[in-house]
Formats: sequence, structure tokens, C-alpha cells
Amino acid sequence: MDHAKRKKLLAEATWKIISEQGIQHATSRTIAKEAGLSQGALRHYFPTQESLLIFAMELVKEKVVIRLTNLEEKELTPAERIVEYLVELIPTDQQTLLEMEVWFAFVTFGKTHQGFDINYEELQTAIKDCIVYLKKEGLLREVDEELEKEKLYAFMNGMALNLYLEPQKMDRERSKEMIKDYLKSIIKKPPAKAE
Repeated sequence: MDHAKRKKLLAEATWKIISEQGIQHATSRTIAKEAGLSQGALRHYFPTQESLLIFAMELVKEKVVIRLTNLEEKELTPAERIVEYLVELIPTDQQTLLEMEVWFAFVTFGKTHQGFDINYEELQTAIKDCIVYLKKEGLLREVDEELEKEKLYAFMNGMALNLYLEPQKMDRERSKEMIKDYLKSIIKKPPAKAE
């Protein structure tokens, strides 16, 4: 197995431990055991627990970025693109729920462990840029853009948290409908067709 695949395997083992036992149990011993490797092999790739945790956190971001990048290949209207983009940022299946669970664990860990910095700004910017995109496409109503950026960010955070806490409510299509309904309040209505 090559170096990159082994690191990914270790990061995914870390996710599993975090999901099942909590981040406090994500030790080199438990992660190595979960991955079927020795602690020495783990330390070859990640000399410190922090370096492994940082890599595992970055892998969560990478998976989201890959999904968002794949959207660029689809033929979508600007409004459809925003809905698809936003739905990729919330848990809608077991894989994305696991990613959200791990992300929240890292956020909590980062608040209590000095030097373990979680960069929220990337996520905030990704969501807030949706308002910029809608304006650029001529779809944004006359609204306070800064306020709408904050409102959209709060809406998406609330949706993500609710789905995380109540995963039985995960339904991709229902989530899309909720996002579409929210966006109706800020997207211009298309002009009525002449009869």
C-alpha cells in the first residue's frame, strides 16, 4: 500500500474511533489497532497524535471540496447550483453524517486544546460566497448583503446541527426543499411570461 493510501486509512480509522468512542479515545494505540497496524508504523506516518488529528481533520475538508468540485461538471442553473452546493455542506447520508460528527469533535477539541486551531473561516466564506454568487448572477433581491450572508450561515449551521442531532431526519431531497424554500426569500422571482 502506498504512503498516501496508508495515511488515508489511518485518518479513516481515526474517524471511526472518534465516532464510536469520542476524540479522547483517538490515541495512537487505538487508532493503530483499528487500522491493523503497529504503533511504530503509525508513528512513521504521524510522529505525533496532533499531526494525525490534523490530517484526519483536513481529510474531512478534502472530501467536501471533492464533492463541491464535482458539481462544477454538472449542467445546472445558478439557482440549482447554489442548492446543490449548500446541500453538500450538511449531512444527508451515513458518510456525510460521519464527516459532520468528526468535524464537530474537532471543533470541540480545538476549543479546549491550545495550538489545535480549527479554521472556521473557510466554511463561513464558502457559505457566505453563495450570496456573492447570487448577486453576480443577477438573482439576488435588493437586500442587505452582509445580513443575508450571516442569515444564510446561521440557517446552514442550524440545519447541519439538527441533522447531526436527529440523523433519522436525514433526507437529501427534503433538505434540498428546505434550502430552496429559504432561498426563495432572497432570490428574484423570474418575470411573468407574456400571454
